[in-house]
Amino acid sequence: MVVLTRRVVLSLFLGICLSGVMLYGLGWQALEFIYKSISRVFYDGGINWSGAFIFGFLVILGIITQLILYSGAIGAFVKWARQHIKSAQGSELLAFIAGVVIFIDDYFNALTVGQISRSLNDSYHSSRERLAYIIDSTSAPICILIPLSSWGAYNIGLLGEQGISEPFMVLIQSIPNNFYAFFALFGVILTIFWKVNLPPMRNNINVGMEEKSTHLRVLERRAALLYLILPIIALIVGICSMIFYTGYVHLEAGEAGIMAMLARTDTPLSLFCGGLFALFVTLLLTLGIIESRAYPMIFWCGAKSMFGAILILILAWAIGPVIKEHIQTGIYLANVAKHFLSADMMVFMPVFLFLISAFIAFCTGTSWGTFAIMLPIGMEITLQSGDMTYSAFLALSAILSGAVYGDHTSPISDTTILSAIGAGCSVQSHFITQFPYTTLSALCAGVSFVVVSFTHSTIAAFLVGLALLVGIFYILKRRYGGDLPV
Repeated sequence: MVVLTRRVVLSLFLGICLSGVMLYGLGWQALEFIYKSISRVFYDGGINWSGAFIFGFLVILGIITQLILYSGAIGAFVKWARQHIKSAQGSELLAFIAGVVIFIDDYFNALTVGQISRSLNDSYHSSRERLAYIIDSTSAPICILIPLSSWGAYNIGLLGEQGISEPFMVLIQSIPNNFYAFFALFGVILTIFWKVNLPPMRNNINVGMEEKSTHLRVLERRAALLYLILPIIALIVGICSMIFYTGYVHLEAGEAGIMAMLARTDTPLSLFCGGLFALFVTLLLTLGIIESRAYPMIFWCGAKSMFGAILILILAWAIGPVIKEHIQTGIYLANVAKHFLSADMMVFMPVFLFLISAFIAFCTGTSWGTFAIMLPIGMEITLQSGDMTYSAFLALSAILSGAVYGDHTSPISDTTILSAIGAGCSVQSHFITQFPYTTLSALCAGVSFVVVSFTHSTIAAFLVGLALLVGIFYILKRRYGGDLPV
């Protein structure tokens, strides 16, 4: 529906309606199911504070962006950047580096990198869709490669539940075989340096981008670069501090260490409190250069800029439990996996786990949910194979790679939606434009899993997949390389 109509809200809502009809037919029960599925996002036996904190953070982020914009700090940043960065490639590379550095959480990554890079990206006529692709490709893929992140802590907890005695070391040793995450990052680098703009990227430029209003132009000032840097630093410091604080206060008796804190952290609350701190700092900075009568309009414009994204998130979160608990897509596909992964097909186990995890994550829009479904299956198959050491790392890598690809590409994924928000383009244009790039990286990852299944050589598999990726992108460079039309 997203591909055909290019309307994410309509597609998500019809998906929920279709589920109600499948379960209860045409009648009041179906309507009640639709109502409960959506209302559950806000209230389910109690207020859903996690969702409220995420919505609040998005609104706060919109307000901070408007305050920075009105202060004139964006203009100061663009002026500074033009003295040091001379091309669209440079602005895109800055976004890539920022995405790699901010690895602690995918939500935090997706939203912060966009605020850092968006204005510079616009000044060199690199589209918002390319920026969204860069942001999305340096959120989940980076988080899954670095165990000292909320993703690493989550997977360590899941592995511990499967009876793995040293889950941290198992996760560390699975990283070299996490081919999709590496190839997704290499794909971005090749796209930036070779200016690869495939037809979907050329045909969808700055879709949904809002131009600044006349009032905004009147109120702009030529503020110092500090007015941009300090709010971003305050945002990073505030959120990171809260991530570790909320993890610390939720530690159980006998638990200690950074990984234990990350496993217990409350990310939504951390985002909200860190955002409030950054908003307070931004207000203090701008008190002297923005008229007091302008603040109500600034707050309203900032909040309004996030309403569309919040609506999409509401429906995405509403359809998630419907798919997982009511329609039970994941359980069905997991049983299919058990049926096909027989002893005779064990050599292809990593490829099957990669493909099935990718499909589940794409359909459900969640990599974490896919981890929870597929890790028990993968570990069970590993135990049956008899080669626990190597097979465990390979199975884990395949599941993580596939789930990240499916989540990275899915139009109903949180990270897809938040990357589009951070870049300032429409969700549907981001999905349409990034899909070919991510799928090429996934294709090369699939080939690498085939190679590693037969050779048991990570280096050989990695080199084959990387050579294929570079070759494909070189061919695309010859045909589709060049700047976007202005």
